[in-house]
Amino acid sequence: MTLMLPRALRRAATGAVTALLLALLAVVEAPVSPAAHAALPAAPAATDPVYHAVSGGSRVYVAGVVRSDLTAASSLRVETAPRMTENKTLNVNVLKGVVKADTVTSRQRTTALLGGGIQVSSEARIAGVSLFNGLITARAIETKATATINSAGDVRRSGGTRLLGVKIGDQRIPLTVAKNTGIVIPGVLRVVLNEVRGQVGGDALIKSQATGLRITLLEARNGLSAGASIELTPTLARILLPVPIDGEPAFGYAYSTRVGVHVGDAVDVRSAPTAVVICPAGGTNGVDITNGTARVLLPGVLKANALANSANATVTSDETDATMTAKIGAVDLLNGLITLDAVTSTARVRQVGSNPPTKQASSKILGLSIGGDEIPVNVAPNTVVEVPGLVKVIINEQTDLPFPYNGIAVRALHVIALPGAPEDIAGIDIEVAVAGVWVNR
Repeated sequence: MTLMLPRALRRAATGAVTALLLALLAVVEAPVSPAAHAALPAAPAATDPVYHAVSGGSRVYVAGVVRSDLTAASSLRVETAPRMTENKTLNVNVLKGVVKADTVTSRQRTTALLGGGIQVSSEARIAGVSLFNGLITARAIETKATATINSAGDVRRSGGTRLLGVKIGDQRIPLTVAKNTGIVIPGVLRVVLNEVRGQVGGDALIKSQATGLRITLLEARNGLSAGASIELTPTLARILLPVPIDGEPAFGYAYSTRVGVHVGDAVDVRSAPTAVVICPAGGTNGVDITNGTARVLLPGVLKANALANSANATVTSDETDATMTAKIGAVDLLNGLITLDAVTSTARVRQVGSNPPTKQASSKILGLSIGGDEIPVNVAPNTVVEVPGLVKVIINEQTDLPFPYNGIAVRALHVIALPGAPEDIAGIDIEVAVAGVWVNR
């Protein structure tokens, strides 16, 4: 995953989310810390256009609630061009076979236009796809959405999907189809192909959305109730005007799991951060914002159930108080080498006036077993347990985030393959229940 950094991390809403994404995306290649970007100065609040894009391989809704969030998600929120983010995940298996895919890639970018103006684009590609045990298959689905503003301030949007080797039931789908084409398998499911939507005004100067396939179940199937919705390659690109924040912006993120494999200096992302939640720069008015995923499965490496993460922050002219929480139910790592019943990680920062911020972090792990040894519920921060010849496990790993990123980050578990580990786990790097929070002061 790569991220080309903006010249300034603005302290308005733009900069807050950009900084959060810097920290979030950096975890694929480095410890959970935005401190590596400390040389980038903060700039005053501005009302320049903000370019925002997000996409992923799949998403599942049940009764309007996210059951499985974006796979291989990437996001970008900047004020300049060129900028880019990218994410890739292999061997996706969502909700016990509802969606299976060999690879998922998402990409966001901004591009400067000749004559002035900027285009923001959002792309997603999913390949080797099977839904509902082969009811829907595809060699690949590629979707792109764009939003553009020119030097005169005029805006426009575009979007569309290429469908490579797509088959729905017995029907083969051509490479290109008209926008918002519908297909129904009576009594089973309804599919919209090459779905394209958008708007001018409202919550954005312009918004462009494109989705490769949107499937709605007409009957219960694979543990999903009738009415459940599955999106493949959802993309969003939009241009915003930020709202200045009256107070010190809150920065924070939480996610449940991430799996990478180090190969030399490179990292192969096996499972991107799951159930990610990011704290809005202006806070949440003291109300929890949550994101959850029912289950994550990476065969032989990771099984996790009941992923639920949250952000809660209050931002006023006098005080900023932000808490990020990551919670997971039962977790099984490396075919039972490491197991636990439940885990919660919490990171909190509080800034009052011009006083130095106070920082707190903790993790609580119930029923933790490493290599057959039971581990107490409460252990000291940064406790290390090794399984000889296999892995090193850091429990309650805490990282102080120094000025200008005053805050703290915590991983409940950080599992790292030892040198000489067997081929099936060589280079493995697993994070469980991660939360980070800070103020840019």
